[in-house]
Amino acid sequence: MKKLFKFGCLGLIAIILIIVIAAIAFGGGDDNSSDHNTKTEQTNTESSSKSSNKLTKEKFEQIKDGMSYEEVTKIVGSKGTVVSESGDQGSNLHTVIYEFDTDGFMSNATMTFQGGKLINKAQVGLGGDSGAEITLEQFNAIENGMSYEEVTKIIGGEGEVLSESGEKGTNLHTVIYVYQGKGNLGANANFTFQGNKLVNKAQFGLK
Repeated sequence: MKKLFKFGCLGLIAIILIIVIAAIAFGGGDDNSSDHNTKTEQTNTESSSKSSNKLTKEKFEQIKDGMSYEEVTKIVGSKGTVVSESGDQGSNLHTVIYEFDTDGFMSNATMTFQGGKLINKAQVGLGGDSGAEITLEQFNAIENGMSYEEVTKIIGGEGEVLSESGEKGTNLHTVIYVYQGKGNLGANANFTFQGNKLVNKAQFGLK
């Protein structure tokens, strides 16, 4: 609902901008054509700037475990909104979850920091999957303890990263991948790897 509200607000702003630009164009006459062109260029620049300040799939992939909040916001191009906070500020247990504006329809992304360092990143709807679809038969053939490479070989492609935490290459590196599935509407499957070993699998609506 929150995302729908945001999109509704953006749509309203866009309509207002169109009305304002139209009023300038028809009400200003030829004498103001130069001003009109300048204002139109400014509007286009502002729109491009807003788009560049959103979290994209490419930016999400650049963000790594252990980064500071400042490093993350530099990559994203904008600050996040605090959705959760616990612990004493300045302590190693101070934990903050930020939500970032994303570039994608109905998409969402959060970053969790503890002691000023990124410990988890999560997203939905930014894209990044290979287009591979999983069947119930393939899901049943996948067993805990398999590596990510073994799982992708069974499915036939890579999944989309939903969540990632821990330093890559360590036993604590935890990644959740999601695959679109063949079956009922909204069918999907997700797999949780820790230290590149499958520790959990779940599915909905596969056939």
